[in-house]
Amino acid sequence: MLTWHSSFAALTGYSGSSLAYVLGLDALGVAVRPLYLYGTDYDEQVQAGGMHPRIRELQAQPLRLDAPQVVYAPGDRFSKNSGRYRVGFTMLETDRLPASWVEQANQMDEVWTPTEWGAAVFRASGVARPVHVIPLGVDAARFRPAAQPRARLRERTIFLSVFEWGERKGWDVLLRAWRAAFRPTDDVLLLLKIDCRMPLPNPLRELARALPDPHPPVGLIYNQPLSGAQLIELYQGADCFVLPTRGEGWGMPVLEAMACGLPAIATDWSGQTTFLNARNGYPLPTRGLAPTGSEATHYRGAQWAEPDGDALVELLRQAARDEAGRRALGQAARQEAERWPWARGVAAVAARLQAIGL
Repeated sequence: MLTWHSSFAALTGYSGSSLAYVLGLDALGVAVRPLYLYGTDYDEQVQAGGMHPRIRELQAQPLRLDAPQVVYAPGDRFSKNSGRYRVGFTMLETDRLPASWVEQANQMDEVWTPTEWGAAVFRASGVARPVHVIPLGVDAARFRPAAQPRARLRERTIFLSVFEWGERKGWDVLLRAWRAAFRPTDDVLLLLKIDCRMPLPNPLRELARALPDPHPPVGLIYNQPLSGAQLIELYQGADCFVLPTRGEGWGMPVLEAMACGLPAIATDWSGQTTFLNARNGYPLPTRGLAPTGSEATHYRGAQWAEPDGDALVELLRQAARDEAGRRALGQAARQEAERWPWARGVAAVAARLQAIGL
């Protein structure tokens, strides 16, 4: 029996990937017990308003705290691991881990992270326990190119950006470059799908300040939860994905867009370099690393990338004017995404479980 200590139904990257790992291990015949990290299993079912039926069935099994346990969560949650063999599984978006994460990681038997880039950051930060790469993935059977061209706005080149509001995502770099790259009359559209879970920022006010009239066309989907089918339709209706992020642990929206046949303009640093390159997209150069300037505990004192805004202007223009080149990159992006099924990550987990004798 393996205990998988995480979340399974929230609208977060950890929950979505946790669900994929647990269901994948279950399908392989691995005895796995999902355990909610932030309260009782019932708490999550109530808060989320629903739970995958197979997760509910697995949570009905007896709980053995002495079983090997994976805590899949931010690294300051590893202390929740009470397993006989303890695995901490996490990721971060900066050039080093905070001291508290390192301290807790070094109390695990081993540590997992999704990319070789991340593994190097962990080791350089002082993680002395064995670090193994367990990739995330994408369901390429669901996230796939549209069967038909979109019915509306065919004359426009639509750029899509999907992100949770915050400085790390480089929205300021994106909007400055957008205004510099195009005129208000150009046949382009920047579609922003933004979520903001924090109470203090006011994204609408910040966007208005960053986009004084006149500006090239921008559309906004703000704090609107989308079903999986709706999110896929959003990707399928665009021509190019763009995210000048300052750092990613993996870069799930980039990979989802690629699976839908979109080439991505994304920063050439951190987790997404695992699958994004000049053969399948538009890697955005950086101007080096810069202090995060953040007071958040997990970012304080660390550095992340500073995307090159001038280079972004040129990449936006290149993608807009070269339809044939853009489509060719989109086809290559789809092929790359097909190399990262969830089964690949599940197999990596199963191999580690076999190695530790489970």
